Amino acid sequence: MAAKKRNTLRNKAATRLGNTSKVDEVKTVTEFTEDPKAYLHQFKETKKEKLNNKQNDFLSKIKNNSGSLNAEFDGISKSSVRRRKRKIRDNLKPRLDDLLTSLQKEDDLGEFTRENVDMNVTTDNINIDQNPFSPSVVNPPARIQVTKIVKRVEPGSIKKRKNEPNIRNKKGAKLLASKERKRFNEVITNQVFKQNSFSALRDIIKMQKE
Repeated sequence: MAAKKRNTLRNKAATRLGNTSKVDEVKTVTEFTEDPKAYLHQFKETKKEKLNNKQNDFLSKIKNNSGSLNAEFDGISKSSVRRRKRKIRDNLKPRLDDLLTSLQKEDDLGEFTRENVDMNVTTDNINIDQNPFSPSVVNPPARIQVTKIVKRVEPGSIKKRKNEPNIRNKKGAKLLASKERKRFNEVITNQVFKQNSFSALRDIIKMQKE
């Protein structure tokens, strides 16, 4: 027994709508297909340009993070800036060797390198009543020059004194500060320092090196 064909209006309308929707889907797919060769002509960044951009980004990041007001330290890390500032401070510190070298050029330092012993024998001290033909008058004794040998001291070397308070300790730093204040007052009130400050400074440096 054969089945009946149900060609009702509802079935006909449904089949008609289904066919049209399939056709529309196929049309939309065919209309918006992309070209597979479209990305072949796009701009590509080379390795050299990529490396340069990376370096520039890194330098700008360091410059922004440094936060230094001085334009001289732009683009330098904080640790490097600290090392440079520490080196500048060390160069500004007073050096006793350089000061002693400059003081040795003065005339008043001759007594520390060479001592001239004057025997007080001059032609002015010779008695006029003496025989003018005596050998002491004709050939007066010359000045005797005595050279003092000074032990060579290495530059920058200062003799360490034992049993001195340590500046790293709180108690030792306090004792050293009080001792330094006392010595400073003595130097200021010293008459020798007021008359010739360079000579007094030279003597202090010599005492520290001995």
